[in-house]
Amino acid sequence: MLGLAGAVPAISGVSYYLVTDVPATLGGIDYTPDQILRSDTSIYSVELNFGDSSVQFLTLHRLPDGKWLLVPATPVDDGTSGIEPRDVVLFDGVSPVLYFDGSTAGVPDYARIDSVFLDPGGSLVLGFDVPVSLVGTEYSRSDLVRYSAGVFSLFWDAEAAGVPADVNVVGADRDSGGTLVVSFDVPTNLGGTWYLPGQLVRWNGSAFSSYFVDPAWPSSALLGGFGFVPAAGAVPDGGASPGTPLTVNAAAGSLTLSWGPSCATADTDYEIYEGTIGSYYSHTEKFCTTGGATTTTFPQPSGSTYYLVVPKNTVSEGSYGRASSGSERPQGSAACLPQQIALACP
Repeated sequence: MLGLAGAVPAISGVSYYLVTDVPATLGGIDYTPDQILRSDTSIYSVELNFGDSSVQFLTLHRLPDGKWLLVPATPVDDGTSGIEPRDVVLFDGVSPVLYFDGSTAGVPDYARIDSVFLDPGGSLVLGFDVPVSLVGTEYSRSDLVRYSAGVFSLFWDAEAAGVPADVNVVGADRDSGGTLVVSFDVPTNLGGTWYLPGQLVRWNGSAFSSYFVDPAWPSSALLGGFGFVPAAGAVPDGGASPGTPLTVNAAAGSLTLSWGPSCATADTDYEIYEGTIGSYYSHTEKFCTTGGATTTTFPQPSGSTYYLVVPKNTVSEGSYGRASSGSERPQGSAACLPQQIALACP
């Protein structure tokens, strides 16, 4: 028996959710603004379809538990209260719940939220479509503002970073490695390089660079807001990924697998993949959940087998570990979830 686990390499593609401001043809398929889309390195699919042109969104953020933070493009009556473009809604796929009440917090009614995500401490980070005064402090329409314990503060000063005053940041999020990524409403020259609407742009703390661009992005459409797909981590491997590595114990006709927790704190569950020794890319799913446990017991198989433990959140599965060559092992032939590996893990 062989137990295998591994460290996390750099991500090989870019996966994010988005909305557009107008109907757009992406990857040869027509989409509408009432759809939340997923892009996997410019391969687009519909993640949520509201099927109602009156329900559109300015921006979004996906949480590791699968819920959404959404901001409506226009006021919406949910039957009990009005939700405005200065509000943030928590949506579990069935029922919306008010997550941030802009009116109560002091956001003026002329301002709309066009960027939303959470900082490492879980506080809201917001961007607005116009310059806004919040409790006596002025913020530009490209600044990002933190809201924590009822207090607003500057999260990112766009003009200090070099963003021209006439440019609006219309989308922002942090990738799984903590890097701030933004998008702009108009072609924008930063440090002598032009960035276009629909392009994701990285800010490393001192300079901008391209994070991702779809060369076929239509000039008529605006990337109305985006949020990265929540990434999962890796279990310890006894080396680069610290912690208790995977062990396999055989007793009384059963196998017990035990391992340390994922390097990504948002991971809440684990998958077990099984393959045949000598054919180390033959793994396929054995258990798609352990109920969150870091140990599992099952009947001992008759053949020579190996096992991989893969952590997951509600949306994505993480690393299968690295092969002896140092490259990331491929997903199983019957993967439990799409894969998105956290950059912040070792």
